[in-house]
Amino acid sequence: MLDCLVVDRPRKLVGLFGEPVIFHCHHYNLFLQQTIEDPDWIDGVGILRQSAQEIFFSLLQGAFQQLEVLRESERWRLARQLFSFLGFGQLEGDISPQGGELELRHSHYAEGWLGKYGEIINRQKPIDHLAVGYAAAAFDAIYGSLGDYEAEETVCQAVTRGDHCLIRVQPVAVRRQLTPSPGMGRVIDQPAPIARAKTSVDYEALNETLWGLPLAGDDDGQIRAFNVLLTRMPANYYNRIQYRFLDALRAVNPALEAVGCDLIRESGHVCVFYTFGNIMESVEWESLVQPMIQTDTDWVHGGYAVASSLGWGRWELVEIESNQFCRVAIDGNYETNYFLATYPNSSTGACFFAQGAVPAMMNIVYRGHIAQKPVLNETLYNNLFRRGHHFQGREVRAREQGDPWCEFTATAV
Repeated sequence: MLDCLVVDRPRKLVGLFGEPVIFHCHHYNLFLQQTIEDPDWIDGVGILRQSAQEIFFSLLQGAFQQLEVLRESERWRLARQLFSFLGFGQLEGDISPQGGELELRHSHYAEGWLGKYGEIINRQKPIDHLAVGYAAAAFDAIYGSLGDYEAEETVCQAVTRGDHCLIRVQPVAVRRQLTPSPGMGRVIDQPAPIARAKTSVDYEALNETLWGLPLAGDDDGQIRAFNVLLTRMPANYYNRIQYRFLDALRAVNPALEAVGCDLIRESGHVCVFYTFGNIMESVEWESLVQPMIQTDTDWVHGGYAVASSLGWGRWELVEIESNQFCRVAIDGNYETNYFLATYPNSSTGACFFAQGAVPAMMNIVYRGHIAQKPVLNETLYNNLFRRGHHFQGREVRAREQGDPWCEFTATAV
């Protein structure tokens, strides 16, 4: 499956069967999902499941067409392989046009949740909303069209603390009107002439090295790297759930939208703290990035060089003042590519994840002292992002508003 990935080097994007794919870890995945499923005044679970069904249907349909897979049994085998390759676990079971019961083992969400919260919380509700949507999408793509099937998780490992989950899939009486993915979205025509701040970090060399790593699901369907559980997620799943979440909040009360935006920004904090924190404390960082680092600002450059390798687009640190300020340009951000292909316009910048990630990178380097390898736990997270002094971020340029690229600042407060 690795040989099916398409790396767009100038735009720093990665495609798989026509869909943009990006890396994120279980800390980010769990936080964003919990943000959306928790409010009981919106159908957060429905947003998660439906979005997964729509995006993965497009991915599977692209895979079947590109690889010319026609037989039902071969399509089901490929769907299982793809699920594991992306890091979501293992799906098994017998299927037919009438539906089927699937066994999910080594679930990314269930095992990630148990590892993170299992000792302190007894979960009461199923957690595998992405897998539920994926299962329905697989049946849609194998036997019919988008919206022909629905799925439900009947046994969840995060609830039972057993060794597997069960998902039941069945056809619907009337096809639901669902919306397929916009694919790669509205990408930039060509990279913009953005000047990088002085650094000894070789972004391009790191990009090539990291793109070449064989990061794929293991025999359990999990991607274990950099001390976290990774997924190579279709970027449009994240995009769709976060913007639909905001749409749902706005429909209930326009004032709630601002709260939702803050929560998505916090998902950027969570991602940088746990994903980049663990990357910066990993043996891979020590061998690949640390030899290039000569100054404290190079730690921030190293973070953005890695970010540009994850399928997120081209992230450039264009200005930095040690422990005080930075300015980051993102040329072809995955959030914007989706937004411009889906929404007519925006009165403000809509890259909410990036709005949180940029100040978080300064926080973890200068306030979290990541070079000293602190223990990355909730206590440190709260000290960095919920108490005391920290960096404040702003989006000062936005493609959604007609600018040629997106630009963000982080200022010490």
